[in-house]
Amino acid sequence: MKMKQAAAALLATTMMTAALPCMNANAADSVAISVGDATAAPGATFSVDVSLADIPTTGLCAVEFAVEFDTSLVTIDNVTAGALCDTGAESAESAIDASLADTTFDWNVADDQICITWVTGLTDSAYWLQEGGVFVTIEGTVSAEAAAGATADFTVAPIARSIYPGSETANAEVLAGYLDNSGAAKNYTSVLDGGTLTVSGGNTGNTLYGDVDCDKSVSITDLVLLARYASQGEGVSVSAEGLVNADCDLSGSVDAGDITAISLYLAGLGTLGPQ
Repeated sequence: MKMKQAAAALLATTMMTAALPCMNANAADSVAISVGDATAAPGATFSVDVSLADIPTTGLCAVEFAVEFDTSLVTIDNVTAGALCDTGAESAESAIDASLADTTFDWNVADDQICITWVTGLTDSAYWLQEGGVFVTIEGTVSAEAAAGATADFTVAPIARSIYPGSETANAEVLAGYLDNSGAAKNYTSVLDGGTLTVSGGNTGNTLYGDVDCDKSVSITDLVLLARYASQGEGVSVSAEGLVNADCDLSGSVDAGDITAISLYLAGLGTLGPQ
C-alpha cells in the first residue's frame, strides 16, 4: 500500500477497531451509497459515478469501502474524486503540514475490488463531507471479447482485509462516519445500491457484422439500408438483430462510422467487428 493510502486508512482502522462499542450509535441515521449504470461497446471506455446521499448533519470525516466488479468483462483505468470531496480539507491539511498533501483521497485496485478511502483529521466539520453528491467517478474499459447484452455488476462492499495487521478477523464493515470530540468513533448505517454496466453491440456468437438486412451475407444492399436508417432513423425498418449487426465498428451506436466500415469492407480495404 502506498504511503498516502496508509495514512488514509489510519483513521478508518481506528474507527473500525478501537471503538467498536460506539459503532452505529445513531441507529436512526444512515448514509446512502449508490453506483450508477452505464452502457458501452466491447473495447470501449465507460464511466460510472458513485454517489453518497442523505449524509446526517454531523457530516463524515472518514469513508472507506470497495466497489466489486467483474474482472472478466471490465478493467479499471482510473478513479477520480467527485465534487462532494471538494471540501477544502486537502489544502487545509497541507497548509498545516506539507507531508499531508494528497492524503485525503486515495484508491487502488486489488483483485476484483476498487478500494476507496476519503479521510480528514481536521476536527472542523466544515471540512467534512456534507449532504451528498458525486463521491467518485470510476473509469474503465470493456473487454474487446465481451458479448452483446452481457452485464457487469458494480457492488458496494467492505474492503477485503483484516481489521488490523496480523488479525485473523476479516473486515466486515463499510465505513461512513466520524470521530466525536471525545475521540469515540461513530459509523452510520450504510444503505447500499449497486450499478450495472451493459455491453452494447458486441459478438453474441451469431452476430454477422455488416449484415443489416439479416440475409446472412454482407453486400451493397446492407450499405444502402444502413445509409437510409442513419439518415431517416425509425422511418426505416431494421430489426433488433440487424441493429446489432450494423454496429460493426463497435462504437455502441449505429451511425456514419458503420457506413464507412461497411464501405471499406466491400472495397476489400477493411474488416468488420472485433479485430
